[in-house]
Amino acid sequence: MLGELYKPRGLALETAQAVLEVKDPYAVNVAYGCSNACTYCYVPRFTHRKRNDFRVKLPQKSPIDLVRHQLQNQWRFRWTSNLGVFLSFLTDPFLPEIHVKGFTADDLIYMLTRDYGIRVATLSKLQIPGLSGTRVGMTIVSLDDEFWQQYEPNTTPPGARRVSLFTRKREFSDYVWVSMEPYPPSTIYKQNLLELLEGLKFVDLIVFGKWNYDPRARTEEARKDYAADIEILTDFCKSNNIRYHIKSDTVDFVAGTKNVRS
Repeated sequence: MLGELYKPRGLALETAQAVLEVKDPYAVNVAYGCSNACTYCYVPRFTHRKRNDFRVKLPQKSPIDLVRHQLQNQWRFRWTSNLGVFLSFLTDPFLPEIHVKGFTADDLIYMLTRDYGIRVATLSKLQIPGLSGTRVGMTIVSLDDEFWQQYEPNTTPPGARRVSLFTRKREFSDYVWVSMEPYPPSTIYKQNLLELLEGLKFVDLIVFGKWNYDPRARTEEARKDYAADIEILTDFCKSNNIRYHIKSDTVDFVAGTKNVRS
């Protein structure tokens, strides 16, 4: 049910495991749909909805009440240690539409971290939690305003996202991470990956994944791009003591086990 804890699967599970560093993480979607309007978003295709009709749907009850009820009444949570919760995969948890309805992600985070001592990770293109003590993530696949205006028009500018993460790390020493997914190959947008990475030396983790649902990202040229990008990323992270995770579908594509378009 929307607003409740659930076990993610597939590539979402990979991300949650990498960020939270727990074997069996949970996730909660505080809403369904998104007004960020990123042109590359996978959720409309994944949920078989039209991109121009991806309106935000909220759960009937507050996610705080729903999650608290699960934690208090379901035995699987009573016997689970080292629990981690990811916010969230089907929406941006800091959408203004959610806040207007009287619910904020910070309220849920406070309940999970303060009342239950649960590790929480967030991912947004808008803002970071007001509370410290979470694993704070933002999607940054380019710091160029040109890319932002074309592909992420309703979001916080990527440069400001970077500053938010840097400030949180400097002031509170929180765990901060970057989702570099979906990263564009040169067939879609040309940029210098190493220059982008140099601005992210302070992060604790980078999750890297390929661009999807676009034939330009499935060409032989794109495959070679991603092979080179992975090498650059791994060398950079090892040199700067940054954890990294390359999504399995990206590894398979580079290895040639995923379809390449001629």
